[in-house]
Amino acid sequence: MKKLISVLVVLGTLVCSVFAAGNRKAIDDFFKEYEAFVVKAEKAAETNKISDLTKLSLESVKLAEACDEVDDTDAWTLDDSVKYLNLTNRYSAAITKLSESTTSTTVTTDDYDALLKAYGF
Repeated sequence: MKKLISVLVVLGTLVCSVFAAGNRKAIDDFFKEYEAFVVKAEKAAETNKISDLTKLSLESVKLAEACDEVDDTDAWTLDDSVKYLNLTNRYSAAITKLSESTTSTTVTTDDYDALLKAYGF
């Protein structure tokens, strides 16, 4: 009976470890995707193009779905929370800069063409 209990405890631990490892991978994948998105926002802020802002808004929908997949896991660490806040602050700064610069930028037909293309027209 003691052996059976020991085996069940070990199996339970292994199952939890595998589940946590799967969540860890999902979290790591999310951070790679989020950081790539933030870098795109930072680059867009430097180019001052409205079309870049539109492309980012479309990509943000996909990113929100990825975030939903990892937000309810117990595998998040304090370091993950700090990393998430830092990336979010970088994104906010970039999108604020981009929004401010595009309000004073002359819109060209290329910008409109890019918007239409981004929305599938």
